[in-house]
Amino acid sequence: MATPKLASRRSDAVSNVARIVEAARRLFATGDGTGPLSRIAREAGVGVATLYRHFPSRESLASAVYAHVFATEIEPALSTLGRNGVSREALLDVAERISDVVAHEPGLVAAMSRMTEVTGDLLRPRMETMAPILRASQEAGNIREDITPEDLPVLIALVATAFGSTRLDPPARRRYLGLLLDALSPSHIVPTAARRGCPTSTESPA
Repeated sequence: MATPKLASRRSDAVSNVARIVEAARRLFATGDGTGPLSRIAREAGVGVATLYRHFPSRESLASAVYAHVFATEIEPALSTLGRNGVSREALLDVAERISDVVAHEPGLVAAMSRMTEVTGDLLRPRMETMAPILRASQEAGNIREDITPEDLPVLIALVATAFGSTRLDPPARRRYLGLLLDALSPSHIVPTAARRGCPTSTESPA
C-alpha cells in the first residue's frame, strides 16, 4: 500500500504532466513547434528539469500532446462512424473533423517527425472497432477493397500533415477532402501494390 507521501508525489507528477501537455498544446496552437522547451516549462509553471524528467525530447512531448489531441478530438470523431453509418457524407464529415483539429494545431505537426508511427500506436488498441467500420465502408461501396486496417494510420497521418500545414478556409478544406476521399472509392480503381511484401514492378513474370 502506498504511503501518503508517495501517493502525494505520484499525484504531483500526474498534475505536472497534465500541465506540461496543456502548455505545450497552447504553444503548438500558435504555430510554434520549434521554440525552446524552457518556454513550455514556464507556461506550465514547472522547472525545466521537471519537464525533461517526464519528456526527455521535443518528439516525446509532441507525441504526448498528439495522444491527448487524438483521445479528446480525433477518436470521438472516428467513433461517430459506428453510430452514424458509413455513407460518403459520414466519412467526409469525419475527415473534415480531423482536418479541423489539426488545422488548429500547426505547431504540433511541425514538431512531430513520427506522426504515422504514433498514429499507428494509438489506433492499434482500437482496431477491433475500426476494422468492422472499414469493412462496412467497403461493403457500402465507399472505400476500395484493397485498403486495409494497417493503411488507416498512414491515411490519417497524411490528412493531418497535409491539412496541418496548408491554410485553407473550411469550404475549401471540405472540397479537397472530398477529392481525396473520392480517390479511395472503388470507382475507376487502378490496382496498387500492397504496403508490405509486394513487388512494385508491373512487368509480367517471365
